[in-house]
Amino acid sequence: MVAKSPEQQIAMMVDGAQPQCDEPLESAMICSHAGTMAAGLIGAISGLGRGARTSELPNPVLIAVGPTTIYAFKYRPKGFKVKLKKGAEAARWPRNQVRVETGDTGVISQFALIIDESDTYALEVTTAMGAREAYELFIAALRRPSG
Repeated sequence: MVAKSPEQQIAMMVDGAQPQCDEPLESAMICSHAGTMAAGLIGAISGLGRGARTSELPNPVLIAVGPTTIYAFKYRPKGFKVKLKKGAEAARWPRNQVRVETGDTGVISQFALIIDESDTYALEVTTAMGAREAYELFIAALRRPSG
């Protein structure tokens, strides 16, 4: 089996979330709540995850990036396809009110969505086995200005 390119990995997640969104998606990534030990380490260094409200999001969660909105969806892994059930949306935020901070801990990369400078959602993505490039494309999409 040939490994999928980073763009193909992102496209698979976008295709799974697109039917739930009212705007074309630019990127998407399946994430988990930031791990306790790694979140503590990164938090001590950079403040990433400090005051995080991640437990309010499902775990795992699919984060999708649209031109004006960032979406969070309840996601249940099933085989190798990304498919969301109707009504899976857990949260949405105006993109221009979201700031992203990142931190790496080897094969796990962590990031925080900081909403309107008041709420923080600390998440992580496994970046082993060729997934780092897809993660970097996803973070770049999150950081692009809205619109």
